[in-house]
Amino acid sequence: MNSIKLKLIIIYVAVVLIVMILSGTYMLYSVRQDEIARIRSSLASHADIIESEIIQRYDPWNFWEAFGWRILVEYHVQGMILNDMGIPTAPREFSELLGAQRINDEAILAAVNGEVGFTVRSRAIDLSQNVHSWLAYARPVTVGDSTFIVYTRASADALNESLSQLMVHLIIMVLIAVVLTAILWFFLANTITNPIVTMIDRAKAMAEGELSQEIPVHGKDEIGQLAYNFNHMARELNQLDTMRKEFVANVSHELRTPLTSIRTYTETLLEGALEEPEIASRFLTIVDDEAKRMSLLVSDLLELSRLDSARTKLDQDVLDLVGLLRLTIRQSQILAEQKNQKIAFDNPEEACFILANSPRVNQVISNILSNAIKYSPEETTIHVSVETTDTDHRVYIKDEGVGIPEESISRIFERFYRVDKGRARSMGGTGLGLAIAKEIIEEHGGNIYATSIPEEGTTMVLRFNRYFEANPS
Repeated sequence: MNSIKLKLIIIYVAVVLIVMILSGTYMLYSVRQDEIARIRSSLASHADIIESEIIQRYDPWNFWEAFGWRILVEYHVQGMILNDMGIPTAPREFSELLGAQRINDEAILAAVNGEVGFTVRSRAIDLSQNVHSWLAYARPVTVGDSTFIVYTRASADALNESLSQLMVHLIIMVLIAVVLTAILWFFLANTITNPIVTMIDRAKAMAEGELSQEIPVHGKDEIGQLAYNFNHMARELNQLDTMRKEFVANVSHELRTPLTSIRTYTETLLEGALEEPEIASRFLTIVDDEAKRMSLLVSDLLELSRLDSARTKLDQDVLDLVGLLRLTIRQSQILAEQKNQKIAFDNPEEACFILANSPRVNQVISNILSNAIKYSPEETTIHVSVETTDTDHRVYIKDEGVGIPEESISRIFERFYRVDKGRARSMGGTGLGLAIAKEIIEEHGGNIYATSIPEEGTTMVLRFNRYFEANPS
């Protein structure tokens, strides 16, 4: 039972078998009831003949001479006339066979009590004194002051034989249906199990490190959707393994560069540059800058690690996004003035409430403003505005820098990705700021994206969910 194909076949065959057995049982029961009703009607009709052709036309002592008995024989029905005590009086064969003995039949007992009686599988002897199973019908008939009982019966052997043959045919049909079902389902099960087996093999290959796996998708049913999602997962684990390798390579490079500088200048100092105060001071300043750069890089890496592992649970409060923007702009104003830049804030008249962690959101906005200032020429303006929709507040931070090429827009939030690596590194960036900003915004249930026109500038869009239950008062 370890194979899903075998389980499916067994389940399907069991269902078919149960359905066939139930339907066959119902069919047998229906046929039996129909046959019993037909025989009862036939016995009642023959009872009518006995009553009309014998009882109503002959005197009681001449019942046995009546012509009507021959009609019953032709239809394999045995008919009798009994007195009001249930003792046979005609035809002569039964009266001579049974004498004064009453036939023990519930149908006759009912007729003795003045009711119509009918029994199935009544046990009684025939003219050869052999015991048979009968379907018997009896009813009282009154002629003048005398009461007689008309009793007709037919052997149940024919009915039993007919039902037995029907049962044999049904059993053969059930067996044929089960065999055909098993064969058909064996091939149909392949359409389900083959993709699953393929996925198992591909999953094992992925577990061994072979992430470039693809499964053919042959339809849009559940199996097709599973195959499609498996392929999507494989691609993601792969568009991720590549990022991991790039991340490791970038971290190694980012750490190796300042470490190389530190080691080079330290060795130079140890070889005698310490004796020259001016050179020693300049070299130590460079070593200090590189150490600070490594410290910043390590801090950003730890920050990303905490965000990735969700070890830090952000404390969130209701805050006014407009007020937070004013504060962050004031903090960034000094950096902008160093390049004779302006930060223009299109100040909304109403507060924009969000549920967020104030220091984290301040960190994101400060990082975006810092990038806008760094990558914009002197004497330009950074424009900040807020737009409110039915569901969210959106912050637009637009600079007048060189812009971002179209092929790089989708990658600027990747870790260590830089549009201009040399320029970004010379400005002190670690290449992790936007990645951290993206993680923080998404942890707040929002998102961040960029639009850019080369040589005209870049617009960063930060979307936050609106908080509707805040009380402005």
